[in-house]
Amino acid sequence: MSTPVAVAQASTATPAAECRVGAVKPYLDQKGMIRGTGIRSGCDDRALLRVRIKQAKRGPDRTLKSGSLRVTNGTITAGVRCTDVPRRYYVVAIDYRGHKQTSRAVTLSCESPATPTPTPTTSPSTSPTTPPPSSAPTTPPPSGGGIGTAIEEEVVKLTNAARAQQGCGALVHDAKLHAAADAHSADMSAKNYFSHTSADGRSFGQRLKDSGFAFTMAGENIAKGYTSAQAVVNGWLNSPGHRANIMNCKFTHIGVGHVAAGQYWTQDFARP
Repeated sequence: MSTPVAVAQASTATPAAECRVGAVKPYLDQKGMIRGTGIRSGCDDRALLRVRIKQAKRGPDRTLKSGSLRVTNGTITAGVRCTDVPRRYYVVAIDYRGHKQTSRAVTLSCESPATPTPTPTTSPSTSPTTPPPSSAPTTPPPSGGGIGTAIEEEVVKLTNAARAQQGCGALVHDAKLHAAADAHSADMSAKNYFSHTSADGRSFGQRLKDSGFAFTMAGENIAKGYTSAQAVVNGWLNSPGHRANIMNCKFTHIGVGHVAAGQYWTQDFARP
């Protein structure tokens, strides 16, 4: 079994960003709206960014809602009213410069757990840092669930349980941080590497900025080979570097990404 690797401090040196778009997996907000977000980042020209919420079904998939905004870098979110009948939804983002991304499909209904709405931002922080843990806990709202898969949500639950024992507030599972963590785990699995530096040279701080999350501090844990949420969280808690990230009371948000092929795990922590 491989040993997880931790980053206790983010680097401020990042390579030049590549223009790209991202599509955040749909989620149900607390007002009963299914939200889908498109992100454009690392670009230096204005373009029309369009986001579509689509329903996966037999025959041609149906576009339920779309929206567009002319931006250089930024986000746009569309919403459609939930239904009592569970349906499969996914998000498509395109910027009409040839950049396009499609999110994973998820099943949602009005009975799904509501997720705190992420706050779109167009000005990511350029100075990520990770100070030592604070003795004064913050108290953000508890994770609402519904952002990730069941096993990813279990990692969030176990992480918050460990933090509670040290007097730290619960971390909110954020859609943008989840997208960044999920994409990194998938990239490591697909390209067979294990590092905080992406195959394209980006640091974890750059990946978080590319996701559209504006942060003042951030940290990341990764792991490989653990077969359950309990096992990977225990592994991180038994390693000083990883434990320092988990127990940093100044962090308020988290994103967890897991890919079963190779059992790759990513935890991204941040504070706006």
